[in-house]
Amino acid sequence: MNKINIGVIAAAGKGTRAYPLTTFVPKPLFRIENKSILAHNIDLMVRKFGVQKIYILVGHLKNQMIEEIDRLKFSGLQVKLEAAEWTTKGLASDVASLENRITEPFLTILGDEFYYKTDHEMFLETYKKFPDLVASIGIVNTSILSRIRKNYSVELDGLQIKNLVEKPENPMNNLLGLGSYLFTPDYFKYFKETPASPKSGVIEITDVIDKMAKSTGKVYATHLKSEYYNINSMQDYHAAVYDIRNDKFPSYKTSLIVPTKNNDRSISDVLTDFKDKVHEILLIDADSKDNTIEIANSFKARVVNFSLEEEVDNLGRQIREGLENATGDILIVVSPDGSFRSKDLPKLMEYIKDCDMVIGTRTTRQMIEQGSNLKPLSRFINLFLGKLVEVFWWSQEPRFTDVDCKYMVIWKDSFLKVNPSLIVKNRFYSVEMMIEIIRHHMRCIEIPISYFKPVQSKEYRLRDAILDAKKVIGIILRKKKEDLFPKKEN
Repeated sequence: MNKINIGVIAAAGKGTRAYPLTTFVPKPLFRIENKSILAHNIDLMVRKFGVQKIYILVGHLKNQMIEEIDRLKFSGLQVKLEAAEWTTKGLASDVASLENRITEPFLTILGDEFYYKTDHEMFLETYKKFPDLVASIGIVNTSILSRIRKNYSVELDGLQIKNLVEKPENPMNNLLGLGSYLFTPDYFKYFKETPASPKSGVIEITDVIDKMAKSTGKVYATHLKSEYYNINSMQDYHAAVYDIRNDKFPSYKTSLIVPTKNNDRSISDVLTDFKDKVHEILLIDADSKDNTIEIANSFKARVVNFSLEEEVDNLGRQIREGLENATGDILIVVSPDGSFRSKDLPKLMEYIKDCDMVIGTRTTRQMIEQGSNLKPLSRFINLFLGKLVEVFWWSQEPRFTDVDCKYMVIWKDSFLKVNPSLIVKNRFYSVEMMIEIIRHHMRCIEIPISYFKPVQSKEYRLRDAILDAKKVIGIILRKKKEDLFPKKEN
């Protein structure tokens, strides 16, 4: 057999162990490398097997799944996609519900499993070797027995399946059974002959395969070499995202965005500090009248002119201009006043592998330079406002202690998702970006960074603190109001 024409992706489950994200997003739509897991598995089936049609079992948050399926239909994929309703009786029953639609061998993949650098085409080799098989299951070798305890174990005689055990307490070997199966239509016959599990009350797919194996002796293992991720929990998901980004990290391009306006006293120090740490430096200049531009040109930085319509605080718009114009995969924002150093960049870059946005916090006293303008009052207000964001978006489990830090890193793809929702024009853009990352069900991590005395800093008085706090609270309340009373689309 050179190809398999039919694919099935089981994408209906609720994924309760991946709370809180599965409250808002079904697990197959979790994104890895800017693509849903569903899209990755469809791509796997098309590339490795040449499938012509894929049935996608949907249930939990069905409308979102249908929207993604419709989007993928019009993305140029050379495959027919068809949604199928789940039975609510478990995976085995969901697959069995397709009996009237499938009359030839078909590949099934669980919608919450992700495969990286996989050789799934080995299923075809198994079929060539055993043309009379009734089924084949994917397996990998693992030294981490806890992974087998979460899935199922496999007992073999050569390549012949002798026994399967769902979620074994004591795995019999180091063979991990995967959620990738090659079935023939015999599956439907043996499903009807398999009793419900006493533990779950439904027919388990491992029990069906086990019955097929013991009844026919024609169920075989397909050994795969793959980085395999079973996305049971949020930690599983974050581990997958981190591992893949970490593997590809040397290939990503970085852009540094520095907003400037008459900063010739400090900009040379900032550019000297960062010039060899990034691939691209952008100065977003708001009509500087001093030597800022000449200094930037001497460092071969790219200057983007940002014209102010009026003499007001437009730092938020200035930052967005830089983020939109940057060519890097990873975007770094730093203030031009010398208050931050590149020595903290490796920390930010390590954490960005694990999330969508990393932002500094200046509330660790040991990391604040003596004589800086960040006094106890300012730290307390930032801490209070950070906790206010936490309370308002409690279900998303954020953790913030500083809402006004001007040192952050964000993926360009993540920025593009939130950019249409960004409206803050002034210097409090950072709290809005933090909130929008949360509202888009993405991950923002805050880490302690060093804070140095800025050039040309001004005294921060109680009146200034109160006015700033009122502005930030206004942003928080406006964003929360949008959650509570979303605008109806026409």
